Amino acid sequence: MAALDLEQTAQRNVRAFTVFRMFFSARFYYPVYALLFLDYGLTLGQFAILNGIWAATIVLLEVPSGALADTLGRRKLLILAGVLMVVEMAVLLVAPIGGGTLLFSLFVVNRVLSGAAEAAASGADEALTYDSLPEAARTRLWPKIMAKLSRATAVGFIFSSITGSVLYDHDRVNAALAWLGSDIELAKAVTMKIPLVLNLVTAFACLGVTLRMVEEVKPRCPKGGFWAEVRQALGQILETGGWVWRTPAAFGLLLFGVLFDSIIRLFLTVASNFYRLIGVAEAWYGVIGTVASLLGLITAGLMERFSEKYGARANFAWLAVVVFLGLGCVANPVDGWVGVALVMPLMLAMRFLQFFLSHYLNAVVDSDRRATALSFRGLTMNLAYGGMTLLFGMQSRYFEERLGVAEDDPQVFASALTWWPWWFVGTLIAGGAWYGLRFGFGRTSNKAA
Repeated sequence: MAALDLEQTAQRNVRAFTVFRMFFSARFYYPVYALLFLDYGLTLGQFAILNGIWAATIVLLEVPSGALADTLGRRKLLILAGVLMVVEMAVLLVAPIGGGTLLFSLFVVNRVLSGAAEAAASGADEALTYDSLPEAARTRLWPKIMAKLSRATAVGFIFSSITGSVLYDHDRVNAALAWLGSDIELAKAVTMKIPLVLNLVTAFACLGVTLRMVEEVKPRCPKGGFWAEVRQALGQILETGGWVWRTPAAFGLLLFGVLFDSIIRLFLTVASNFYRLIGVAEAWYGVIGTVASLLGLITAGLMERFSEKYGARANFAWLAVVVFLGLGCVANPVDGWVGVALVMPLMLAMRFLQFFLSHYLNAVVDSDRRATALSFRGLTMNLAYGGMTLLFGMQSRYFEERLGVAEDDPQVFASALTWWPWWFVGTLIAGGAWYGLRFGFGRTSNKAA
C-alpha cells in the first residue's frame, strides 16, 4: 500500500481502538454490579459461583484466543468479541427476574459469554493497532496513543458510573419523570434494566468499530482446514511461551508486572472495606471512584512523559516506592478523607502499571506473536490475582482464629492489612533474585531498559 494509505489505515485503527476500549470497559451496570445480580433473585452463593465461572472462562481462553488472533487474524477475534458482548447483554435483558433455575442458567451463559469476549479482545486490539503504525515510529507513537486511551476510558468510566447508578434507582428515575411533568411511573423491574439497555447500545457500538478496523491480510494459516489452524494456534502458544521464558525483557516485565498488579488489584477489590474501616460513609464510595478516574484523566500526560523519558527499570523503581508507601498508608490507616487521600496514589499506580506494561512489552515483542504474548500478560495477571485472593482468605482466617473474633470483625481486616507492605517488598526481592539467577544481575534488553 502507498504511504498515504498506510497512514490513513493507522489513523483509522487508532480511532477505532480508542472507541472500542472506551465502550468495552464502560459498563453502566458496574456501579450496581452485585446489587443487580441480587435484585434479579440470585443468592450471594450463586453470585460467587458466577464470578468464578467468569474468571475461569477468561483464564482458559485468554492465551488460546491470543494465538488464534495471531494465526487467524486480530480483526476476526475483535469482531467475535463484539458479537459476544452483544449476545451477553441480550441474555441479561431477557432473563426473568426471580426466575429460579432458568435465571441462574441464563446468568451462567452470560458469564461464559462475557469471559469469552474479554479473552477474545485481550491482546488482539493492542496487537492490531500497534502493528498498523509505521514500524520506525511505533515506540514513539504508542505512549501518545495510550495517553489518549487513558483519558477516553476515564471519561467513559465516569459517565457510565454516574449514569448507571442514577438510572438504576427507580425512585430517582420516577422523581425525574414527575419533575418533567410525566404521569409515567416505572417499576423497579424496568429501571433496573436501564443500565443493561445502555450497555447493549455500547455493545453494538463496539461491534461497529471492530468492523471498521483494517488489518493487512497475511498468509498465516496452513492448508488443511480447521484442525490444521488449531494445531498452528497450539504451536503458536508453545513457541511464544518458550520465547517469553527465554527472553530477559519479556520475562522480567511479566514477572514484575504480576508482583505489582496482584497486590494493587487486591486492594482495589477490598477498597470498600477499607473505606468503611476509616469511617467513610457508603454514599461516598462512587464519588471516590469518580475522583480517582478524574486524577487518571489528569495524569495521562505524565504517563506518556515518563515512558518517553525513562526506561522500564527506572519507571518500575519509582512505581515500587509509590506502591510501598501506599500500602504503608493502608497498613496504618488514617480516619476520614485524609486516609482516602493517602491511598489515592496507590489507586493511580494501577493505571501507570498498565500503561508501562503495554508500552514496554509491545516494544520487545515481534509482530507475529504479539497478540499471543499480550494474552500471556493477561493470563499471568489473572492467575496471580486469583492466588492473592486465596492467600487473603487464608490470612483472614488466621487472624480470625488468632484474635478470637468473627470473620467480619474490623480487627481481622485491619490486622491483615499490616502484612501487605512487607509482602510486596518480600516478593519484589524474591522476584529480583530469581530474575538475577536466571539471566544475570543487572542484565536487561536495550529496548526495555
